[in-house]
Amino acid sequence: MNNAGFNIYRSTSRTENFRPINPKRIQGAGTTGERNTYQFIDKTAKPDVAYYYRIEDVSFSGDKQVVGNARVKGVFSVKDRLKTQWGRLKAQ
Repeated sequence: MNNAGFNIYRSTSRTENFRPINPKRIQGAGTTGERNTYQFIDKTAKPDVAYYYRIEDVSFSGDKQVVGNARVKGVFSVKDRLKTQWGRLKAQ
C-alpha cells in the first residue's frame, strides 16, 4: 500500500555498515491488490563473498521501513552477476 518503491542496502556485516547499492529508487506499484515482481541485479558483488542485504520499502509520503534481511553468498548467473529472488529471501 502506498508503495513508491524500494532501496537495496548491502554489507559484509549482519548488523552494521549497510550502504545503498541501487543508484535510484526501484519504482513500486503504489496501492494495488495485484502481485508484482521486482528485480535488481547487484553488478558490484564479488564471487565467494557473503553479503547481507536489506530491502527498504519507501512510501509516497516518504516513510521508510526495512522489510527484509538476507544473507547471500556467491550465487552467480552465466553473466557473472549475483542473482536471487525476493521470494527466496523472504523464506529464509
